[in-house]
Amino acid sequence: MAFRKQTALALALAMVTICFGCADEINAPNTADEQPVLPPTNVRALALNDGQVELVWDASSQPTINGYNLYRREVGNGSPRRLNETRILSTQFVDNTTTPKKEYEYRVTAVNSKGKESRFTAVVIVARDPIDDGGGKFPTPDTE
Repeated sequence: MAFRKQTALALALAMVTICFGCADEINAPNTADEQPVLPPTNVRALALNDGQVELVWDASSQPTINGYNLYRREVGNGSPRRLNETRILSTQFVDNTTTPKKEYEYRVTAVNSKGKESRFTAVVIVARDPIDDGGGKFPTPDTE
């Protein structure tokens, strides 16, 4: 009789162990979501005439992307800082906080629906001086 009780107890313990093991597998994170986030590509910067810098990039090819972050640093001076407060929903951004004649490095990252950020894609550009048009006056042609 003691043998039957021990066998039943061992069998019950084995069932509980198996059930808890299965529960761990059921609740395990989905490894498909743990794939690296694909970054944006082909980042381009254009120094506009008024000292602003326009950035444009190709969207990440990953379907779960729900925005982008843009970072900037002055070349040779400090670490990059994020320019946007909320995710950028388009694939372009105009930075109107540059200083003319300074060289900047921009980094763009993609952010997926879980908030995971990609590695960055970077571009470097020198901000331009605003064009001086002579105070808005047209030059007068020389007369003979």
